Amino acid sequence: MMRIVILCIISYLVPNAWGECILEIPDNKENAPSWEKNIGDDWFKIPYITNRLKVQDGETVNGYCATGFEDIVFSVEVERDCGYYDHECKRNPVQTEWREVEVADRTIAIECSGNSLKCGSHVLTDLSTIKCNNVKWAVQSAQSNETKTSWCQEELHVFKLSTNNLDRNRVLAHICYDLGEFSLQAVKYNTIKRIAKAWSASKLLPVTLNDLPETTTLSSEVRFLNTTLLHIKNDDLQNYFETLSKKNPWLQLTRYEYANIIQSGPFVNYFNQYHQLLDILWWKNLRVANWRHFMNALEQHTTIYSYMIYTGTLDVVQIPVWSNPGEFEYLEVQNGFVNNTLPQYIWTYLESSDGKNPDLYVFGYNSPYAEFFPISKVKFCTDICSDFDWLKTVRSSFHYNNFGIVFCCSPESVKMSAYGAKLPHRLPTPPLEIAHIPDNISTEEEQEEPLPKSEEIAGSTETPEVAENSEKQKKPYTIERHIYADSVEDRSVD
Repeated sequence: MMRIVILCIISYLVPNAWGECILEIPDNKENAPSWEKNIGDDWFKIPYITNRLKVQDGETVNGYCATGFEDIVFSVEVERDCGYYDHECKRNPVQTEWREVEVADRTIAIECSGNSLKCGSHVLTDLSTIKCNNVKWAVQSAQSNETKTSWCQEELHVFKLSTNNLDRNRVLAHICYDLGEFSLQAVKYNTIKRIAKAWSASKLLPVTLNDLPETTTLSSEVRFLNTTLLHIKNDDLQNYFETLSKKNPWLQLTRYEYANIIQSGPFVNYFNQYHQLLDILWWKNLRVANWRHFMNALEQHTTIYSYMIYTGTLDVVQIPVWSNPGEFEYLEVQNGFVNNTLPQYIWTYLESSDGKNPDLYVFGYNSPYAEFFPISKVKFCTDICSDFDWLKTVRSSFHYNNFGIVFCCSPESVKMSAYGAKLPHRLPTPPLEIAHIPDNISTEEEQEEPLPKSEEIAGSTETPEVAENSEKQKKPYTIERHIYADSVEDRSVD
């Protein structure tokens, strides 16, 4: 009886020992295909738990890569054609060669036959790990007509930052660029809710933080940007200011530096891959203090609320003249063949996507010279930061000059300011055409709101022409060459 039991155990173990295959999965989950097994009439998505997947004899698993598959590398044994006197060849007539299989589709079927994996007619001996191609990121021109929000003036250019090798490409952001001055004007991007929902049996995996792929391979134009200097180094910039400060010692207070306009958030790694393309001139105190406080609060707020975010720069920094602090000069930086202005404001416009919050502008004063101006000139619209609970833990320092003044404004307040035409704003909804509505259709039915879009805007935007600011703007100059005074009326206390 014992012999029969032992024979039964052996007969069970031997097929299982020899009748299964091991499919290696990449350690980097961003390059791991999505694998499915067939159970009954359904396909079961296999969670990414380990880097080894067991496949039973006769079983087939299906793999999917949104970016397509890398070529599959495996070995084959080939019998050599030995010459009559080639005794070494005759002793070892079989040699191992490496072959590649190009996977044309984004899906693949792998079968376990005996103890070998097969792909079509190929037996994948000594198979290398089956991987997905890296995601490629690109910069593309994307001019189109904007119908909802004016955010990039007509003479400027809009570019799309997106993937370009997915079956369904994702848009990271759109940027508004002044190619004449070679300077970034604004960035537009969507937030996404990042609270993990309950585990879903149908998806088999918890909801991930976001649906954007990791930053990996860059397209040729992005690689070009990463090897091209678009501005001078920060050390050279500081030396430049030290030289200028000999003529105007007030400049010794400055600590300006080039840095990415996007300073935090779940997308920051994606924005950083675009190197200097998204850099602006920051006053360091604002960037590392109050603006960081604001961005941290915004990051928490947008875990549960959705916005279209616009962020950019506005106006030019003015510094007091050393011999007469009542006079001011504009500040520019000589940067190769162009002069870069130092923006007086960094701004963010939060346009609610889910309708659960009011639209809001937030401004950061990008200058250490705020106390030389009346507060009404610095805060050009009514500050309403105290009206928002999600800012209550960070707003206590927003009025400190040394940390960079930060203030909040409503769209109505901004519209009435001198900068209203230069900032993003919703465009009025065109009136409905009611002249040809049949008698049996009510106008209320015609005005039913469309369903909100759940995906990022795939196209780009270009704003219609906006009204010019009625206040005449002075053209800035490099302070090495031109110094002039603002009118006394412009600086008078209201």
